[in-house]
Amino acid sequence: MKARTAAALCAAVTVGMLVPVAGCAGDRAGAGHGNDGKRSVGSADARDRGPAAGESPGASEESGDGRRAGRLGGVELTKDEVSGLVIEQAPPGSAGRGTPTADRAACRPLATALGSQPRPRPLESVMSTFAGEQDGPDEGLLGTVRVAEYRPGEAAATLRGLRDAAAGCAGGFTMRTGEGERQVFDAVENVAAPRLGDEAAAYRLTNAVEEAPTLITVVRSGEVLSMFFATSLGDPGRAEIPERLVGAQVRRVEAAGLRPTGAADDKGGGGPGVLPQGDEG
Repeated sequence: MKARTAAALCAAVTVGMLVPVAGCAGDRAGAGHGNDGKRSVGSADARDRGPAAGESPGASEESGDGRRAGRLGGVELTKDEVSGLVIEQAPPGSAGRGTPTADRAACRPLATALGSQPRPRPLESVMSTFAGEQDGPDEGLLGTVRVAEYRPGEAAATLRGLRDAAAGCAGGFTMRTGEGERQVFDAVENVAAPRLGDEAAAYRLTNAVEEAPTLITVVRSGEVLSMFFATSLGDPGRAEIPERLVGAQVRRVEAAGLRPTGAADDKGGGGPGVLPQGDEG
C-alpha cells in the first residue's frame, strides 16, 4: 500500500464510489481498512427511485425479511455470495448532494455516471458496497454496485452516451463533484469488457495526483444497467473489478426476469454472453 493512509485515499479518490465504500465508512464490511469517518463524494441513495406509473410510494421499502421490496428487491448479492469479497446493502440515507459537472460537454456523461443523480433517472435502483477480504487476493479493493431499471430505450442510450464520452475524453477531463470537490483525470482508457448481457463496456480513469484508478464496468441486460465502480488502496497497476462479482450480479438480474428474452439493442447485440463486434472495451 502507498505511504499515504487508506483513510486519505478513501476521501480523495472515491469520487465514483456513489456511497461510503466499505472500509472508508468505518470497516463496515470487515475489510480491515482505515476509518476516518468520512464518506466519499458523489454518493447516491441506496433506494433511488424515479416516478414509475402505477407504483405505490413504498414499492422500494424493505420487506419483512430485511431485503428491499420492489422489482429490484431480489437482485442484490448477499454478503458472502462472491468468494473473497464482503458485500453489503448500501444504507438508506447515504445520498450525496448536487450534480457533478465536467469542464467539457462531451465528458458530462462520465461525470454524471460518477455522481449521485443518474440521467435519465432510473425507474428504480438499488445499491451495494463491496470490499476485498483482509489478507485475500483483492485486499484493498473498494467499490459499489448500482443496479438500475430504465424506461424502454433509456438503458441503451445511457450506455451509448457513456461510451461516446469515454472516446471523446480519452485524454482526460476535469470535473467538480456535486459537493464541490475538484477532480482531475489524466486519461480515460477502454479496458476489456465482460462478455455478459446484451452489451458491456469497461473503463479505467487515471489520476496521477492520487495514484489510484477509478474503475467503471457497465453491463446492460435489457432495460437494466448493472454498474460497478471501484478503486484500490493497494497496487493501482493491478486493480480491476473482479469478473466473478460482475458475473454473479448479472446472473441475479437476468434470473429475476428483468431482462426480456431475446432482447436486442440498436447495435445488433447477439443476446446473453455475446458482445456486438467492437464493443470489447
